[in-house]
Amino acid sequence: MRLNTEFSVCEVSGQSFIVPTGSKLMDVDKMMDLNDTALFIINSLKDKDRSFDELLVAIMDEYVIDMETASKDLGDFIDSARKVGVIIS
Repeated sequence: MRLNTEFSVCEVSGQSFIVPTGSKLMDVDKMMDLNDTALFIINSLKDKDRSFDELLVAIMDEYVIDMETASKDLGDFIDSARKVGVIIS
């Protein structure tokens, strides 16, 4: 998985968002608000492509969370992010 370079993270009043840029600039339906874990995932994908398992291990190392909950939450976020085009491949 990798982050689509046509999206950028911004912060407004302490809340993080990922917003479309470039050719997707006018498509505000693709904007997502990010909680701390979602921001951690996005930041993890900025450096390089990562697999689901690599992201899962990183989340479990960063947060006190069991594998079942982390896996479900990560899967849900990835599905949402793929639907709007934030995460590709």
